Amino acid sequence: MYCRRLIVRAALVPVVLALGVSTSGQGQSPSLEEIRGAIYEIDSSQPLNADVSAAPKLKDEAAKISSVRSRYKVIFDSVNDQRVPCILTLPLKAKAPFPAVLLLAGSGGHKDTDYVRLTSDMLNTMGFATLSIDAQYHGERSRTNRSGDIHLIHHVTERDAWIQTVRDLRRAVDYLISRKDVDRTRIGFVGFSQGGMIGGTFIGVEPRIRAAVLAIPGGGFADWAVRAKMVQPNDMERLRLGAALTDPVHFIGRFAPRPLLVLSARKDELIPAYATEALWSAAAEPKEIKWYNSGHVLPPTALLVDARAFLKQHLGSTSAP
Repeated sequence: MYCRRLIVRAALVPVVLALGVSTSGQGQSPSLEEIRGAIYEIDSSQPLNADVSAAPKLKDEAAKISSVRSRYKVIFDSVNDQRVPCILTLPLKAKAPFPAVLLLAGSGGHKDTDYVRLTSDMLNTMGFATLSIDAQYHGERSRTNRSGDIHLIHHVTERDAWIQTVRDLRRAVDYLISRKDVDRTRIGFVGFSQGGMIGGTFIGVEPRIRAAVLAIPGGGFADWAVRAKMVQPNDMERLRLGAALTDPVHFIGRFAPRPLLVLSARKDELIPAYATEALWSAAAEPKEIKWYNSGHVLPPTALLVDARAFLKQHLGSTSAP
């Protein structure tokens, strides 16, 4: 299961007043849109100090897939003195520079969780490199008394972890384009559940992503919380404030005119259709959505057929050496 529990939809409403900002102009305070952008800025000139080593061996790995790609453990510097652990895979049967795809798991997963690894393997067979990261409080970054449900942004800790993870993803792009074997003009993103929601914010602030796939995502956090009765009334103002800074519905429209594919489930037990539709409505063309007659775990065709074809179309392919 990609994500354990979800919150929802943010109607911007009095947040502008709460933040004390006004329409931007000469001599005036920054607009809310400008503040949203500034929160996720990074300094790409800062050194990554990346350490690269062989990735841990996988149990019962098939010889066939091990002949298709090589795997590495990467750790690089992000903002706020954070070190971000990743798994880098490089195709062995393609010619560099490779297209590359950045991967992000849901709240119950990590950089090498099964569905992330299977997606990476699929992309490697297409001649793509992949880089999957541990979101804040996930995998090697897990901490005692810290939740991986960082979409619960009415808590300041989770809100800040969301912002940190978006900035970590931007630094991951810095790392990819620092490599001579990666084509900096062909970098994509695939996010699952919570990773897809964080991804909706990320792709809106990161101009170097060429195409994106969001699997079973949602948005509109404040409305979602009210309709699902998931947040206590005394938490609503904090939720609206947090959502104004994080909710992907405020960011995903900026991704256009780059292509977006959303993969969604009609019987999703975690993410209601109205949350998916809120995010979908906020996105701009070109965009495509596919609905599957499944629960939160999508059928294999979602990735092996639909996402594969989309990424091949928009990131191209590599030729054999």
